Amino acid sequence: MLKIKIISVGKVKNKDLKKVIEEYEKRLSKYLKLEIIEINDVFVCEKPSQAEIDMVLKKEANEIFKKIDSKSYIVSMCIEGKKLKSEDLAVCLSDITHKYSEITFIIGSSHGISDEIKKISNLKLSMSDMTFPHNIAKLMLTEQIYRAFKILSNESYHK
Repeated sequence: MLKIKIISVGKVKNKDLKKVIEEYEKRLSKYLKLEIIEINDVFVCEKPSQAEIDMVLKKEANEIFKKIDSKSYIVSMCIEGKKLKSEDLAVCLSDITHKYSEITFIIGSSHGISDEIKKISNLKLSMSDMTFPHNIAKLMLTEQIYRAFKILSNESYHK
């Protein structure tokens, strides 16, 4: 069975949002095993210097690297990534599953994702030109993965 990991920096604290994410996780269990891994935020002052941001990204990257399987297809969620329609994401995921049994999506902190993580990524993907909080991005990504598998299964949901 396909395994998808979503590694995100920061925990979802809003209980209602967490319930919706868990509902999609439950729905996805029909198609795959979903594992959501939350990495702790690294504290930084309110107006950090670029050096402080670089240090935070490096620390976050070190924690993310510990959670990545070397045989996994890596997708970094970043604003400069490729934008796909839901149908195209479904095709993309289908193509990936022909070669890989595990896909890892990475959602960074408010400072983004380190260049080291981006360099090892097989794909950089963007949801929008807009920036979203990690907890909203996690919900959107989980829903889009679910939508993709409904599309691939020719089941009603996507309109």
